[in-house]
Amino acid sequence: MEGHGDREAIQCVLARVEERLSVVGARLIDSYLSEIVDYRALGEQTLRADVLPIAQRNVQELLIALCEDSAPLESSLEAFRRSAARRVHQGIPLQALLHAYRLWGQVVWQEIVAATDPSRPQEREAALAIAGRVMAYVDQVSIAVAQSYVDEVTGVLGDREAMRRDLLEALISGRAISERVRRRAAASALDVDGQHAVVLARALEPLGNDRSALRAALVGARGQLRPASASILVGIREDEVVAIYPVTGRSDYSTLVEQAGAWALELSGFAVGVGRAHDATDGIAASYAEAEEAVRLGAADGGARVSTFSEVLLDHLLSNSPHLRTLQNETVAPLHAYDHSKNAQLVRTLRVYYEHGFNLARSAAQLRVHPNTVVYRLRRIHQLTGHDPSDPDQLLLLLLGMKSDRWTS
Repeated sequence: MEGHGDREAIQCVLARVEERLSVVGARLIDSYLSEIVDYRALGEQTLRADVLPIAQRNVQELLIALCEDSAPLESSLEAFRRSAARRVHQGIPLQALLHAYRLWGQVVWQEIVAATDPSRPQEREAALAIAGRVMAYVDQVSIAVAQSYVDEVTGVLGDREAMRRDLLEALISGRAISERVRRRAAASALDVDGQHAVVLARALEPLGNDRSALRAALVGARGQLRPASASILVGIREDEVVAIYPVTGRSDYSTLVEQAGAWALELSGFAVGVGRAHDATDGIAASYAEAEEAVRLGAADGGARVSTFSEVLLDHLLSNSPHLRTLQNETVAPLHAYDHSKNAQLVRTLRVYYEHGFNLARSAAQLRVHPNTVVYRLRRIHQLTGHDPSDPDQLLLLLLGMKSDRWTS
């Protein structure tokens, strides 16, 4: 049984490994590229966007299990199973997949050893003591991964009534499609050289093995998403329903957004996003990425309605800006502090002023104050922030700062 000193030593070592998570991830990708031919065939984009974040998350789960001296959590195993099912449709053989997990275990173990402090023998002994636990963890994960892979191949977990997932993966991956994929798309009445928009409904919480909500969402998609002159392609992918919708003009896209809105009202526990319309297979991948971002930003509001990428574009720019905190400190942070200390309503006044088209009378009516009070509060905003609401450029900065609240909280 480990003593308190041993546990403390293990925790110190594991904390150092977690600090190097990005380095560990880079090592893992390098190992896969150098030792597994099938992973090289995936392409760097898939490795960086799909394999890397999963590998890093799995390392974090392992470190938690080692720190708590516990077996893999069921939620962790479920994530492993889903990634294994996805590898089936990416063309990764089972042997290559299991090879990747062996490499994963070796790299993590090497990082644990490298993270020990040579001047502290207790750390070295503690690290050696958990070697067996690392290998046992990898064995348990490999068993779960292999079973999930076989189940997916045999169709136990597949949704065969929907579009084949391998076709779906190929179309949204951004990789050049093969002639085989092109023929499958043609058989599904999809013109891969045409213009399409992607609609995505993603579960707000992990669904586990219960796929009934996804199947119900799939049925809803088929009922609501109806192009005027072509067939829609729809499929289930992990915890999301993806629809590839043909678009021939602005009116078609407007119809799509309207139909997606009706679909979103039917769903419970999902966020729905719509990407913009793009041409050809590269466009399908681009629209899927936009729909994902619309879902992410829409989920921040609870996912109660459909979000288009165009609608969330400003939030997208704000949430990804390296200057987000600076923007807030320059604008609304002083207003929040003043409101809190004085029980005032400067932030609310700014928001109402914006929502009512910068009209003093309508803003005052909404706030139930005299218009002069709104003028006074706008002057106070100028004094506290240095940005004058009567100047268009400075008002725009204040409004962006107001919108930044949701991304800095």
